[in-house]
Amino acid sequence: MKVAILGPYPIDNKVNSINGGVQAVIVNLVKGLLKFKDLDIHIVTASHFIDKAIDLESGGVNLHAVPQDKIFGNITLYSQTRKRISEKIYEIKPDLVHTHCFGYETLAALDSGHKKVVVSTHGIRNGQWGVRHNIPDSIRVYLQDCIYKRCIKKAENIVINSPYAREHLAGFKQMRIWELNNPVSDIFFNTDNNAEESARILFVGNVCEAKGIMTILEAMSILKLVFPEIKLRVAGPISGKEFYSRAAGFIKEHGMEKHINFLGHLNDDELREEYKKASVFAFPSQQDVAPIALLQAMAAGKAIVATRVGGIPYMIEDGKNGFLMEKNDYRALADRISLFIRKRELRKELGVNAKDKVSKNNTVRQVSEKLYAIYNEVYKS
Repeated sequence: MKVAILGPYPIDNKVNSINGGVQAVIVNLVKGLLKFKDLDIHIVTASHFIDKAIDLESGGVNLHAVPQDKIFGNITLYSQTRKRISEKIYEIKPDLVHTHCFGYETLAALDSGHKKVVVSTHGIRNGQWGVRHNIPDSIRVYLQDCIYKRCIKKAENIVINSPYAREHLAGFKQMRIWELNNPVSDIFFNTDNNAEESARILFVGNVCEAKGIMTILEAMSILKLVFPEIKLRVAGPISGKEFYSRAAGFIKEHGMEKHINFLGHLNDDELREEYKKASVFAFPSQQDVAPIALLQAMAAGKAIVATRVGGIPYMIEDGKNGFLMEKNDYRALADRISLFIRKRELRKELGVNAKDKVSKNNTVRQVSEKLYAIYNEVYKS
């Protein structure tokens, strides 16, 4: 079976340097699918780093990268990018197309007329998230919603990564829905926690308001008064200069420069080192369905404090494999982090429980086997 997988993917095929949760999921799925010798795997991705199409084969994977619209992309709903992706689908002639997210890649696949299209959801549009936007961001979000709505009306075969997504899609009767957990790279299951530092806190994700960065900083302004040695390590790219300036101003105002480090984007090996040394993983996101960073922290056996939003309560059971808090409640975040710092045995117990949960549901082998079965079911239908 020839399968075209559409979505973000490293255009140089360096799969240890991953940018974003969706890319991590696709890379891990492809690693798992390579063991099925009857699959001919083709990746189709778009990148604003290239000016002409790239086709290469490496490690059993055929990679096809096309240029992404560099100007007026959102305004035109990435019309030229979608055209290039559709042309690549026609060129490859796959038996099945598996696309990720309700974005322009999925719209291109659905508009191509291919009869066997599987769509994996990763995020759910929800106006109740309550994240503030400036005018340009509001326009961008509106245009992305236009693509989202067009995709959701056309999609027939949906793969969801959380029961929360099933609830959101319940009203769309034309869909066949399969549940498939996000896969976590084996490297994080092999994290050695003996090197943890008791007052070292880690966050992994985009540096933006939606991920609750200000909530962590407000919690740190309390915690540093009780734990003078406390450190917060923030691993991830900065999404907006305006927000980062506001965060930097808050850090300076509260004298926290020595307590907080922004690390930028890290590859998997570097991330594992951060998980290894951290004693607590803080994830106060305001909007998430099945965040890969949270799954990585669980696989690494970390003590976790996360928000009770979206699909996170399906991952973290409060008091059993982590703690849950309401979004924006920095006092609750500070309280739970403080409890973990003071009680080593508690963070070890909840960390072991977190690792046990993802070990049963989220390994690359387990998830890829289920996806292979989905492919065959759709192909034969």
